[in-house]
Amino acid sequence: MDIKRFFEILELDRGASLDEAKQAYKDIVNVWHPDRFPNNPRLRRKAERKLKEVNLAYEMVRSFLSSNKGEEPGRKKGPKTQPEAGARDKTEAAVEAGTRIILTVCSYLYRSLRRFVVSQDSKAEAKKKTRVDPDGPDQGKMRGRGNARGKEI
Repeated sequence: MDIKRFFEILELDRGASLDEAKQAYKDIVNVWHPDRFPNNPRLRRKAERKLKEVNLAYEMVRSFLSSNKGEEPGRKKGPKTQPEAGARDKTEAAVEAGTRIILTVCSYLYRSLRRFVVSQDSKAEAKKKTRVDPDGPDQGKMRGRGNARGKEI
């Protein structure tokens, strides 16, 4: 088949972009996926044949559009040395979002832990103040009756 036929299968114009080809492929797959026909074997077989044809057309169109000159649709390009600028921007955005989420969670946990520790310290201080220490600084105040000189009456 020629490239024109592959564009027809995907219902694309010759000047379509790679994104348009991808969207057209997804649309056709949604319509012709064999899992949509579990109770009808005839339609399921027809969908399988159609999906094979669509997969081949998409691969060829994608290859054609991604090649610089569009010379050979089946030609494989060598390995990429650097990611495209758009892919790098998406990756950086994803990493930044992930970092922001992690830092927000860590900050929340730190504040919660700090509030817990402070509340435990204040509870401990409150217990110390209410507890009577027999050997503390107030040890002689309430021990018996006597006058100011310590003599008993």
